[in-house]
Amino acid sequence: MNFYPVFLLSSYLLVFLGLAGLFLTEELSSPYLLLGGLCALLGAVRDLKGATGILPGWLANGAMLLVLALSLFSIFALQALPLQELVHFLLALQAVKLLAPKKGRDWLQLYLLSFFSLLAASALSVDISFAAIFLSYLFAAPWVLVLFHLKSATEEAGKSPEAEARFVSWPLLRLVGAIDVVLLTLTIFFFVSFPRLSAGLFGNAWATGSSVTGFSDRLALGEVAEIQKNNAVAMRVVMEGGRPQEATTLYWRGLALDLFDGRKWHKSRGDVAPLKRFGDTYVVEESAPDASVIRQRITLEPLGSAALFTLNGPLAVSGRLPYVFRDSLGNLQTAYPPPFQITYEALSRADQSWQEKSSVGNALQLPSLDPRIIQLAQSVTAQIPEAVGKARALERHLRESYRYSLQGLPVGGADPLADFLFEAQQGNCEYFASALAVMLRSLGIPARVVNGYLGA
Repeated sequence: MNFYPVFLLSSYLLVFLGLAGLFLTEELSSPYLLLGGLCALLGAVRDLKGATGILPGWLANGAMLLVLALSLFSIFALQALPLQELVHFLLALQAVKLLAPKKGRDWLQLYLLSFFSLLAASALSVDISFAAIFLSYLFAAPWVLVLFHLKSATEEAGKSPEAEARFVSWPLLRLVGAIDVVLLTLTIFFFVSFPRLSAGLFGNAWATGSSVTGFSDRLALGEVAEIQKNNAVAMRVVMEGGRPQEATTLYWRGLALDLFDGRKWHKSRGDVAPLKRFGDTYVVEESAPDASVIRQRITLEPLGSAALFTLNGPLAVSGRLPYVFRDSLGNLQTAYPPPFQITYEALSRADQSWQEKSSVGNALQLPSLDPRIIQLAQSVTAQIPEAVGKARALERHLRESYRYSLQGLPVGGADPLADFLFEAQQGNCEYFASALAVMLRSLGIPARVVNGYLGA
C-alpha cells in the first residue's frame, strides 16, 4: 500500500467532513462554502499529482486581508452574526492553505481548521444527519493523526515515508479502531452523565455588547421597593402603512411565563422546535388568504435575551437570523442572545385577540396561596358564569381599586402578591399582571404572564 496517497486522501477526508458539517447548517454564505469545496477538490487533485501550490504568497495575503475586512464590515455595519463571519474567515483561510504548498505545520493547521468547522457546525445545526458526520470525523481523526505522526517521524529520520509503508496494515487499522471505540464510549458517557450546553455557550462568548435593562427572562416580585425609569431605547418599530386605526394600545410580546412559585415567574422547559425556513422567512403559523395582518420592521437592541418581539400573534418572521425556535408557550427565540443590534421583519395578526393552539399545560399551576386571594377572586366574580366575563371583572377590579406606581412596592414580606392586594394596594405592571393571572388560575381559568413592552 502506497503511504503518501493514503495520507493525502485521509487528510482531505477530514477537510471534507468539516465542510459537509457546514453545508448542513444552511446558515452560511453559499459563495464561501462553494469556494471551500472547490479549493479542497482542486487541492486534493493537485497534491495527488504531485503538483506545487498555485497561489502566490502576495495574492494569498491580499485575499485574507480582503476577507477580514468584509467580515468586520458585515459584523459592525450589517449586524451579521459574529460566529457566522468567523466561520467565513476560517473558510477563506482554509482555502488559501489548500492551494498553497504544504509542510508538516500546514497539515496540522488544516486539521485544526477542519475541527473548528465541525465545532461551528455543531453550534449552527440541529439536523440529525450531523450525527453521521460527527461520528465519521470521530473515527477518521485518530487514523489521520497516526498517519501524520508516521510521516513526520520518518521524514525527521531522513527516510521517505514510503519506507515505512509496511506499518499501514490491518494491525494498525485494528489499533486505530480500538482507539475509536474507546473515544466513542467516552463521548456517550459524558453526553449522558453531564448536562448539555446549548448554543448559549457560543452566544455568551460573543455577548460583549451592552444590554438594555427593562426586560428579563423571568419576573420577580418583592425584590425592590422602587423602580427607576430607563429612557434607553429597547427597540424601534416601523409598521407598513402606519399605525393600525383599530389598535388603541400596542403590546409587543416577548416571553410568556407559566410557572409561579409565589415570588417569581419563569417559563417551563416545554418542547422547543426550530421553525421551518423558506429563504429568509420563518413561518410561525399559516393564516387565511384574506386575514388582516400587520407587517413590522423591528430593530432590536441587545437585551441579554434571545426573545424575538412581535405585535399580537405572530404569523412569520424574516431576516438574517441563524435560527428561530418556538416553544410550547408560543415564545419565539433565536439560538442565543444577540450581542449586537439586529433587524428583522414580523407579520402579525391585526386582531389583538386570538385563540392559541396550545394545551393548558402549566396554565393552572399554583403555589400555596394566601386564602384571601382565592376569596377575593371568588367574591369579584360570584355573579358571572362565563370565563371571559370573570376575566373582565377581575381586570376592572384591579384597575379601579389599585394604583399604578413605581415607588412604595411591596418588599420584604413572605407573600409579595398578598401584600400588594391587601396592604400596599399599589404596584407596577408586574404586580397587576401577576394578581390577575393568579386569581384567574384560582378560578380554574388558564392564564399566563407575558413579559414584553407597551408601545405608544
